[in-house]
Amino acid sequence: MAAKSLPKISLIGSGKVGTSLARALHEKGYPIISIINRTGTSAIALAKIVKCKKVSTYVNDVDKTSDIILIAVSDDALQHVAEELSKVKLLQFKKLFIVHTSGVHSSDVLRSAQRKHALTASIHPIQTFPEGRKSVSLRGIYFGIEGSPDALKKAELLVNSLDAHTVTISAELKPLYHIACVFSSSYLVAVINGISGIASTLKLKASWTEVFGPLMTSAMENTIKTSAANAITGPVIRGDMSTLSLHLTTLARTAPQFLPMYSVAGIEVARIATEHGKMSRQDYQNIITLFKQFIKSYPEPKKKS
Repeated sequence: MAAKSLPKISLIGSGKVGTSLARALHEKGYPIISIINRTGTSAIALAKIVKCKKVSTYVNDVDKTSDIILIAVSDDALQHVAEELSKVKLLQFKKLFIVHTSGVHSSDVLRSAQRKHALTASIHPIQTFPEGRKSVSLRGIYFGIEGSPDALKKAELLVNSLDAHTVTISAELKPLYHIACVFSSSYLVAVINGISGIASTLKLKASWTEVFGPLMTSAMENTIKTSAANAITGPVIRGDMSTLSLHLTTLARTAPQFLPMYSVAGIEVARIATEHGKMSRQDYQNIITLFKQFIKSYPEPKKKS
């Protein structure tokens, strides 16, 4: 397909997600014809990269010849931006495809544009966008997409053109889908950080990744290849109350910041074990009672110098 026949795209929001999408689309030949962002500096910087000539801090300045408007703003700002966009005169809403990148919200948040007969969808990249990275590769990842049948067709074409894949999520399940994304990213990072933090006090001769990496990898592989019920091991599933008590009192003394996470994770392991007949109801209740004594400990975060 010739570059000139590709839809013209306007971007609202030039944060990490918007920047990565704009750069990826530009590399595939999509014309980025306007960039709107509340911070002009970041919009200007992105505009130089994607050769966009129109930059503004006002939604009303979005290019009126846009075929696709991509909204990549914070979840809290999304509805307001959609409402402002619906007020823009001369936009041909009946020919317009408007998409947002929120993981938790459905396309219903764009109802103000829907009322003007714009086609709307949500396309959420299942990828992490860490600080310090100017852009993140989208090649080969999945996007969670949601919308009407016609909107899904357009969303799939757009995502596939970036050499990425799609999974369709229903509107009512978007929040649950987003929870899975949170577990897959920040919550997983929190657990790994716990391993790193505790290992830092052990004065290991090797790096913590070398020492605990094989155990972490094995646990993940076993879970993926079999199931969580088959992969869990340790004192919880054995109902070893004395070991668990020692763990909890040691954490309370040496690393209290990890007590809540250890306790919540322990309760979840106990739930999985009990549901799969690997632990008695009485052992489950005993363990829950023990963890509840410690889970209330929430030490104040220490500010890093």
